[in-house]
Amino acid sequence: MRAIEILLLSRDDVVALALTPNEVVSVVTEALCEHAAGTFEMHPKIGVHPTGTDPANFIHAMPAYLHTLGACGLKWVAGFAKNYQHDLPNVTGLQVYNDTETGVPLAIMDCSYLTGLRTAAVSAIVAKRCAPRDAHTLALVGCGFEGTMHLRFLANEIPTLRHVRLRDVRHQAMAELKECAASYFDGEIVLCPDNESCIDGADVIATCTNGDEQIIRSEWFKMGAFAVGIEGGCAYTAEALHQAEKFVVDDIALAEYFEHIGRNRKTEDGRPDPEFPGGLPKVYATIGELVAGKKQGRDSDQERIVAIPIGMAICDVALAHLVYHTALERGVGHRFRLA
Repeated sequence: MRAIEILLLSRDDVVALALTPNEVVSVVTEALCEHAAGTFEMHPKIGVHPTGTDPANFIHAMPAYLHTLGACGLKWVAGFAKNYQHDLPNVTGLQVYNDTETGVPLAIMDCSYLTGLRTAAVSAIVAKRCAPRDAHTLALVGCGFEGTMHLRFLANEIPTLRHVRLRDVRHQAMAELKECAASYFDGEIVLCPDNESCIDGADVIATCTNGDEQIIRSEWFKMGAFAVGIEGGCAYTAEALHQAEKFVVDDIALAEYFEHIGRNRKTEDGRPDPEFPGGLPKVYATIGELVAGKKQGRDSDQERIVAIPIGMAICDVALAHLVYHTALERGVGHRFRLA
């Protein structure tokens, strides 16, 4: 019987590939186009929720198959917001990449860094299509790893940005991101002491937080602005979320599934903790429909647009496809004999 060898890729291996925003955006865009065309197989996230110190903890299984790209795999990912107390990252897990002809696993790779790339790429892709023309000011709330990725990708996809406002409860995180961003962004970067000074009047708003605070208020969300958040709709007050003229998601079934879960979720002190305050807004379009040109992103300079990507496994699998083939070309990773 032929031996089965799996390519093992650690986080350091994946980082060493030095994938550019353009490379990541390109392959994630392919996945979004397949979503619009229906040439994929993916199910709403299934998972378990070991509450531990936080009722929002989760471990999700995310399988997907992209027919046109010829990519298949599974992400097994955990999100534990209080991992910082153990000097551990919030997001940890594994990405498995399978051969579509035989089903054989070809690679196992760390998924935490890839999740950061994928999530930022999706936000930047939808921002490029929904941000106001000549957007100058970006408000970024949450300056951890995901926030760092978002600034890099948003600056790449929206070249008109000239001013960035950073907000984080940790001053050091803001300072470190400002220093890091100087290598690829030559505009002004300001560290903000509170949410209002960061968000109020910004052209583009990106939230990369743990979703434990309603950050965006209606009076700060100006006409014509675009906002994207990775926490579901948790970062918005109900008034801010529902005043948007257009509401965009990556997958409607995923959004409805998370809205259902959020209806029964409680905070640590027993208060309701919905995924979308005020309920799930009417969905105008999926990101794939915008990418494929089936629907227009922005129709006027005055409309507010909110995009909430829940996180699709097809985007993870597309990125795993890129990582696997790039690692083979460059001789990165270690071989493990399975059988």
